[in-house]
Amino acid sequence: METIKQTHDLTIFSGLVEILISSGLGEKDYGLAQNHHQTRYEDLARIMNKEGYSNRDGNPLNRNTLKQVVHRVKTKEDYLEKIKPDWSWFEGSSDRTDNKTQDTSETCLVCNTAIPREYHKTCSAECGKVYQEHKNAPCDPKFPSAFHQMRYEESFSKINH
Repeated sequence: METIKQTHDLTIFSGLVEILISSGLGEKDYGLAQNHHQTRYEDLARIMNKEGYSNRDGNPLNRNTLKQVVHRVKTKEDYLEKIKPDWSWFEGSSDRTDNKTQDTSETCLVCNTAIPREYHKTCSAECGKVYQEHKNAPCDPKFPSAFHQMRYEESFSKINH
């Protein structure tokens, strides 16, 4: 019976992660509230019920069910590592600043090579990691990151020379 419980938990959790990833990347609009800093379990349960997920007894999912599933799955680090998304996928997926100086070039902010993926700031996962580690470095407040400021200053110096 424990195996069935674990398998169902992993199925529910995988569906939950897939919904969050596809919503975060803008691949599918599930109607998640944009005014919350975190997605709520109630919203995810509603979406997952519409997508055909149910609890082990076949009843609709609710907030508490999802909370329990997440709690049980958190102990399975090997599984979590397998389904963890590449966080560089989400770079540029939402505008975190309203300034007009954001770099819109098609070169990597870290190494300045061509970016093979549309709507990304970096060319690879390695550059994405470097960007994530240093994106909060001190910079002029009108820039979202030190990398943006560096690219702006480089382009500005090319124009003036």
